[in-house]
This record gives sequence, C-alpha cells and structure tokens, in this order.
Amino acid sequence: MLEELDFQKEAQNLEEFRRFLIENQLQNEATAPLVYGEYTTKKVLTMERLRGVSLLDKESIAKITNDPEKAIVTALNVWTTSVMTMPWFHADVHAGNLLVLNDGRVGFIDFGIVGRVGEKTFKAVNELSVALAVGDYEGMALALSNMGATDEEVDVKSFGEDIKKVITKLGQVQPDLDAIGMSDGTVQGSLNFDEEEITNVLLEMVEVTENNGLKV
Repeated sequence: MLEELDFQKEAQNLEEFRRFLIENQLQNEATAPLVYGEYTTKKVLTMERLRGVSLLDKESIAKITNDPEKAIVTALNVWTTSVMTMPWFHADVHAGNLLVLNDGRVGFIDFGIVGRVGEKTFKAVNELSVALAVGDYEGMALALSNMGATDEEVDVKSFGEDIKKVITKLGQVQPDLDAIGMSDGTVQGSLNFDEEEITNVLLEMVEVTENNGLKV
C-alpha cells in the first residue's frame, strides 16, 4: 500500500515499462505516459497526458479504429509479454486503466500497483515457454516442478512422458464439420466433437494430476 502511494516509485515503473516497449519493438502498438522527472516527487506525479478513450467506450473506439477487437488483443499481448520478460508486471490491468489512443495505440496507465514474480518462478516460466515451443516434454515437467506446480518431488522423466501422452491425445481429437446450405445461399457450419474422445482426454489429465501431485 505504501509503495502505491509513492509517486516516485510509480514514475520508475512507468519509465521501465516504456523501456520494455522499446526493447521489444512494441512502441508502435502501445505506450505509457512519459514522466517529467523534474516535476515529480513522492507526493506529486507529473506526466504526459495520453489522449484517447477508455477501452470500455465501444462507441468512441469505433470512431478511432475499424477493428476494436484488435485493441483488446494488443493490450493482452503486450501485458502477457511484459509478464514473461519483466521482473514485475502491471497488477491492476482493467478496462479503466487501458486507453485506445487517437493514433490507434493502446495506452497503459496507473502503475501504482505492480506484481512481482520470484526469480525461481520467473526462470521456470521462461523455461516452460521454451519447452512448449520445441516440444520438450521433460523440460515442461521440470519447469512445472521448479515453479512449484507440484505438491511433492516428482519423477521428472515419468512426468514428462505423462505430459506427452496428454498432448498427443489432445492433438488426435478431430472435430467433425457439418455444413448446411441455407435458402439464401449462405452456408452455416458447426463443429462436433466425439464425447468419448473428450472424456478419455479429461480422464487422462486427471490421472496425470494425481500421479504427479499437481496443484489444481
């Protein structure tokens, strides 16, 4: 609470977030207010005014961009990237703290509350991301174990084999596409999944959870 009331700390958070955007080449997608340090103290925060509208104001957003959904996706992607790459993250992200600016970018404001991920967990999350990207199942198991996702010590190799089984089964679930031609010339379609296949995958996931002491 005290940190939230220290505007010099919030100013530092803003400057770090702006650097994060530049370092990740996201400055054309999003921004945060520029801080005027010479006019900022613990009790006064002086910063750039961002001109735009709240992410809640759909009518006004539509006047700025033809693709309002893109703003939401951009905000989510930028925030997720910050969680994965920064030692802290904006912990008060809601529509009131997100703006769609007149130039189409997303503006992040109010950096008084931030969350911090422990170094061990932060490293494990990055390791999990890499393992997922390359299909390293044992690496996934080790990362999950390192981040405290299990209640007890687990056999990482066996855990990895279990993860592989579940992911393989998920990949084998193929939906059936039903297409119906309508009288107006359009086509309506629906995806149907085999309930037995889905049930088997869910049972497999439950078994993996129980066998490896996963926290749920």
